[in-house]
Amino acid sequence: MFLIMGYIMKTLQFLPGMVTIDLLAALVALLFVLWAATLIIYLKSHRRSKRKIHKLFGRLAIKSHQTAKAMMEYENKFCRLVEHMNEGLFLVNTANEIEYANQCAFDILRRPRDQVVGRKLSDFAVGASEANCLEGILRKKKQGGKCREELHLIRGDNEMFWASLSFSYPQELKDINGGAIVVMTDISDHIRLENKMHKYTGSLVQKVKQQNCMFAMQDMISNSGLPADEIFRRALKIIPEGLRYGGEVGVEIVFRDKRFASPGFHLTDWSYKAPIKIANKSMGHLVVSYSAHGPSGLIKPFRVGEKVLIKSLADKLAHAPSVQQSVL
Repeated sequence: MFLIMGYIMKTLQFLPGMVTIDLLAALVALLFVLWAATLIIYLKSHRRSKRKIHKLFGRLAIKSHQTAKAMMEYENKFCRLVEHMNEGLFLVNTANEIEYANQCAFDILRRPRDQVVGRKLSDFAVGASEANCLEGILRKKKQGGKCREELHLIRGDNEMFWASLSFSYPQELKDINGGAIVVMTDISDHIRLENKMHKYTGSLVQKVKQQNCMFAMQDMISNSGLPADEIFRRALKIIPEGLRYGGEVGVEIVFRDKRFASPGFHLTDWSYKAPIKIANKSMGHLVVSYSAHGPSGLIKPFRVGEKVLIKSLADKLAHAPSVQQSVL
């Protein structure tokens, strides 16, 4: 503005005859009006820009607050989800000590928080072998790796249970505590159901074996071309096939004055004897005997079904045509 006034004053010096007081006053008034108008426009523009900036910052502040609130709500929901998930969750450090556990973990172990946090997972193992297995898994951790193990653990009330433990070592934990995340699931009911299924299927398999043994014996004695001695010799191989531990038994057949036995057969307390009767008269016997110690973990050497099978096989031998003809 002042530059324009200076320029006008220099121009008027070259036109002295045209300069009057009224003209100067008019020029000054015009310049003042222009300056005032420019100032007003500038102030309005500045105020408008300032309002826009304030509104923008206000929107940003609202959005930041909303974002922070949403993140806090999400974090709280995640924490509640972790606390109420159906699996036990443990955060273990490099010393294999539990730094965090969710509520489900306390419920599975049936222990309060102060009896879990700060202790090692191996403290809840049933025996030394289980504890060493746990320690070994956590020692051999590999960043980014995963593994799973089923172990026998003990609860706070001394009840033993089976647990499935999933170990993961995410890279994100490397900068936090360098430990592992362990997810625990109580699989005791599953193991019990699995054992029942094995028992039922084992019983079914055993029944199939017994039926096959009976059919094999029936097919063999139905062959009228075989003499009695050959029937007894073949029976020595057929009879063990119908028993649970057929590979560990020996068979002896005594008929009248003849004896037929498996190689290395010797009579022990773990044996069962069935008579071979023809016309209600005992002509001999069939003996099945285990070795001196029997199969490992076996309490009763012969189940009821096996005893019935041995009696039925002895009866079938007695009714073989060639065997009955040999006593005539």
